[in-house]
Amino acid sequence: MEPETQQTERKSLWTPEVILQAFKEVITALLGLVVVGYTLVLAGQAFTHVGKPEMAEAKDILLLVLGLAGVVVGYYFGRVPADARASQAQQQANDAAAQTEQVNAQAQAIADEVDEVMDRMARPSVTARGAESSVVDPSLAEDLHRIRDDLRSLSRMSRRR
Repeated sequence: MEPETQQTERKSLWTPEVILQAFKEVITALLGLVVVGYTLVLAGQAFTHVGKPEMAEAKDILLLVLGLAGVVVGYYFGRVPADARASQAQQQANDAAAQTEQVNAQAQAIADEVDEVMDRMARPSVTARGAESSVVDPSLAEDLHRIRDDLRSLSRMSRRR
């Protein structure tokens, strides 16, 4: 069954969104390479016209193409740091969400403990003579102190981030 699981995992990596993004990346890279390559070819040809009357025309064409090449190079050099920052921000968001989930689960568990203690406090205890007493058991007070300390530690943990 392991080969089936591995095939399913490989197939799940290539979702339609990933395929479309890869297609866009390939097309963008090809266009960038064509523009930069064409600019280099024109620059090479412009050097052959140095000192000739047609140098002014070659210079004008080269000026336009160099602008496009600058845009392409700027796009790729600016994109790498931006992608890295986006990846880092996404990781931080995931970490924060996981910590929030942990804090919420812990808070719910503590709330359940408080409910349990409150239920025990609400029940009257029966004395040895059979009479009901409303005296609070010392163990309940200890439980409340422990729960209070747990809530304080939970509060400190949520403030760290």
